[in-house]
Amino acid sequence: MSAIACRLNTTFTSLRNRDFRWLWLGRLASSATFEMSGVVQGWLVYYLTGSAFALGWVSAGWSVSTLVLSLYGGAVSDRVSKRALLLWTRVAMAVNSLLIGLLISLDVIQVWHLAASSLATGVLFAFMMPAQQAIISDLVDRETLLNANSLNAVGMGLMGIFSASLAGQLIETVGPAAVYYVMTAAYIGAVFTIIKLPDIGPVHLSRGTIWVDLMEGIGYLKRTPILLTLLGLGLVRVLFAMPYRTLMPAFARNNMGLDARGLGLLMASPGLGGLLSSLFLCSQGNPPEKGRILLGSGIGMGLALLIFPQVRLLGLTLVFLALSGALNNVAMVMNSTLLQAHADAVYRGRVLSVYMMLWGLTPLGTLPAGFLADKVGVPPVIAAQGIMVVLLFALAWRRPNLLELA
Repeated sequence: MSAIACRLNTTFTSLRNRDFRWLWLGRLASSATFEMSGVVQGWLVYYLTGSAFALGWVSAGWSVSTLVLSLYGGAVSDRVSKRALLLWTRVAMAVNSLLIGLLISLDVIQVWHLAASSLATGVLFAFMMPAQQAIISDLVDRETLLNANSLNAVGMGLMGIFSASLAGQLIETVGPAAVYYVMTAAYIGAVFTIIKLPDIGPVHLSRGTIWVDLMEGIGYLKRTPILLTLLGLGLVRVLFAMPYRTLMPAFARNNMGLDARGLGLLMASPGLGGLLSSLFLCSQGNPPEKGRILLGSGIGMGLALLIFPQVRLLGLTLVFLALSGALNNVAMVMNSTLLQAHADAVYRGRVLSVYMMLWGLTPLGTLPAGFLADKVGVPPVIAAQGIMVVLLFALAWRRPNLLELA
């Protein structure tokens, strides 16, 4: 077998698993809705308000509900059928998207509707995401875990390129309601794929209340400092590496002079970078020193964030956005893989729920960023966030136990 054929065989190892294939297809549909929602919600909010701060507080509803309920959602995912949890949360998300589309079609959409939808999405994510992450370890073995997570990121990258651009085109040609109807159809497709998964029950049947399970999960984290360090690096990404996405509508219009199509291109570029880096990770098998890769990619991501808002040429801006997306994706995949690999199966849902809960802290990054962007402009704010990412990941480099994680 040629070297190229061997590499391709390694790249798609996890897709030989029938159950993981169905899960992956469902993730494709969900990733499409996530990217499309980011474009259409941001466009609508800025169209209705003209405020960068509004971009932050509308998305805060998603973050707050995720923060409050993720731990509870993780405990639930350790106690019940993960397939059932994934199925019903996706059904509810389809209904949520359909309602917003109808409000737009009836020309009665208001900013508070979008904020309420964001809040509801956060509630559903709090229950869906811990189960969605934890079930991967139930479907594949540890040797192919990185490959499975990387293939999920490949799907996210594909959808990031395609769906973000599609959302921009639909807004300009048909209208924003069409984006929500397409999202509804994608969620229905995801429901079909979940039905195909095995009904995996809990690893350990708890005899206590769910609150007892929560306390046991917190106690486990306290006894496992390396997991706390990994969660801390996840928090750095949430607070400083991700908020730039909420500012992109303002950056596209005020700094780049772009319309909705241009916004779609800007939002799609990180997806392209994420796709390329995911394909590279898929081909690497099960490399050692995953901790070192995590820290190096985090530092590079911060540097890309520092540079891209200072560039005024569209081509270069897209290149640095793609680079930022590539390195952010590597950091995300490594972080998630290390958490799944080093967390005890009994507590895995609860550990990953804390990882998901970090996204609920997004307002601590997006709200100050939006407020400052209204005062001093978007580029200085994103550059400052990039500097913080570089500094904090560089500090983590001093932890030898983290550098040696495999």
